Amino acid sequence: LYALDFKVGEGSSFILNTENRNIDLNVYVADRKKSSLDIEMHFGANGLIPVNMWQQFEFKLAKNRPIEISQGLLLVKGDKNPEIMPKAMFKQKEGVQVQDFLFSSKDELSKNFVGDELVETPGQTFIAKHYRRKNGEQVVDFWISEEVGPIGLVKLVSKSKTKKSQNYSIEFSSLLKNVAPSISPKNAVKMSEKNKKIFKISN
Repeated sequence: LYALDFKVGEGSSFILNTENRNIDLNVYVADRKKSSLDIEMHFGANGLIPVNMWQQFEFKLAKNRPIEISQGLLLVKGDKNPEIMPKAMFKQKEGVQVQDFLFSSKDELSKNFVGDELVETPGQTFIAKHYRRKNGEQVVDFWISEEVGPIGLVKLVSKSKTKKSQNYSIEFSSLLKNVAPSISPKNAVKMSEKNKKIFKISN
């Protein structure tokens, strides 16, 4: 989760549980430049949106400034080109955001520290640092350990009393190395009407 520690091709595999459905989730670094970091995620097809897809986000890195998403891209399996995601898909008005889990320094991350804890994931146990972030009614607890590579995420639990979509958990499964990105930003096109309907995006 420390933006400066990420290396291209490295990442982690997770199990995402939402509404009692387990979804395979891979998160890895697609590209790294001095002023930006591209993170790609691959979601299995057994989720709430039943499509096998990749999402890639470009994060702008600037000294002494919050890390923000500058672009989001989407590729649905079977489509020829990745598509440009409308900002409404990755810049929500409420709740904890994707960029809330990227920190430019350890001092910034330490503001959310709860304590050191023993965390169990399927088949593995880690000594991890517990952090908590809040936004509105959404509360996200997450546990970080240096044992699980550059991303460091061992477990994440999101809870909300009013929004079912904000109730989910993520657990570490295995490390990833030498992963080639599936999305090439230079080939990105405008989002198709087909995918707007799938992801319920209004024109």
